[in-house]
Amino acid sequence: MDNYNFEYEQKKKKKLKKGPLYVIGCLLCLVIGMGAGYFLRGSQTSVATSKETNIYDEIRQTLENDFLDTTDSQMSLKERILNGMVYGLGDPHTSYLSQEQSAAFTTSVNGSFQGIGVTFTTVDEGGLILKVYQNTPAAKAGVLAGDMITKVEGTSIAGYTSEKIKNTIQGESGSEVSLHILRDGKELDLKVKRESVETSVASQIKTVGKEKVGYLTITTFGERTSDLVEGVLKSFQKENVKHLVIDLRDNSGGYLDAAHNILDLLIKDGEVLFRVEPKQGKEQVYKATNREKYTFDDGYILVNGDSASASEVVTAALKEVLGYKVVGEKTYGKGTAQTQKVFADSSVLKYTNAKWLTPKGDWVNGKGIKPDYEVKMKSIGDFHVGEMKKSYHFDQVDDNVLFMQEKLKELGYPVDREDGYFSQKTKTALETFEKDYHLKVDGIYDKNDSMILLSALSYHIYQKTIDQGYQKVEELIK
Repeated sequence: MDNYNFEYEQKKKKKLKKGPLYVIGCLLCLVIGMGAGYFLRGSQTSVATSKETNIYDEIRQTLENDFLDTTDSQMSLKERILNGMVYGLGDPHTSYLSQEQSAAFTTSVNGSFQGIGVTFTTVDEGGLILKVYQNTPAAKAGVLAGDMITKVEGTSIAGYTSEKIKNTIQGESGSEVSLHILRDGKELDLKVKRESVETSVASQIKTVGKEKVGYLTITTFGERTSDLVEGVLKSFQKENVKHLVIDLRDNSGGYLDAAHNILDLLIKDGEVLFRVEPKQGKEQVYKATNREKYTFDDGYILVNGDSASASEVVTAALKEVLGYKVVGEKTYGKGTAQTQKVFADSSVLKYTNAKWLTPKGDWVNGKGIKPDYEVKMKSIGDFHVGEMKKSYHFDQVDDNVLFMQEKLKELGYPVDREDGYFSQKTKTALETFEKDYHLKVDGIYDKNDSMILLSALSYHIYQKTIDQGYQKVEELIK
């Protein structure tokens, strides 16, 4: 099978590349303007307009020799030039990766690494844990989704980048790391033993009435994912599981081989799994092969707006061929495939070279896959965090007041409005929250209130809120 890779870049990552693009974009305009000037003056001898000259090399040489770098970028000039050139294509899935970035990308896709087994996002105070993977050191130590890591080995990580937090927590297998955690407004310390972690697949057997339900979570489509999935499916059949649930929420993709092999475990020989249309050549139709299959009475797929690419390949095939029911939110809508070119210095150009279609020939790009049963699922990403540079009090108007009102309302505190005006009822609701969480009760929204409020909201969403997606699946099975 051709070496296609399916994944998508977070919008946040695209913003990080605007700096280098701006520099390259301006210089390109300058060179083009100079070329036009030479042309108008009739010059045929300028190096810049010589037919034999490669304009890309000319720009690179000019920048390397004459560009005065006044930035504080940690990237080399070469990396910024290449990033700017690739970013200018306007394709968020095409990118230039340094050797270090390429290695990190491969690790993230494969889902195997040395660490503690969590996914987190950065907040002002440190790292907010979004997911704790099953059977990992973090899970064994009692770390929960919604916990906020504020210190590592006694040192505050406030203001750290995600890369710095990751590097601070990771370490040699067998060693311990001490985490200071804020959970639902309360502080605690946990010691976590670092180990080799596998996060791409997790499973459990649930029951609905007297029926056994096999719950399979796939977080990425890496090199070992299909083998792990086959092991899970074997165990499900051994336990006489009748219903299969595949959770692809927040799975942004991975390798096409992995998606193909997983579908081949479930779909009968000869059925179309997906189609690929490369830039050059004819459409390639991929079909299920003659191998051992795992069958269930019915199947369900849980998805959301971050289910993308290879996740959509699997979702579309199981829906169209086997009639699996899709539950959740419309998927991301990435219908393209990428391959990569590795250079002598181990840097990589990852670029779009094909589009994929569902078994019935549908292209999901930009539109996603609509669920059969739409269920809106709450996430911490639904709420604004805001940057607290000052305190707020009664009769003020600010976006941070609006963000506070949204969080208080979700937690059940009676606010009378959500428009950013600090009303008397907003103050009363805040004072009640401050009292409940043993804070200074003054009705003034400060940075400490903001941190505790985010902690309380995270705990509420990840530990107290019912999984409405799976709840809908249970209703369908009944």
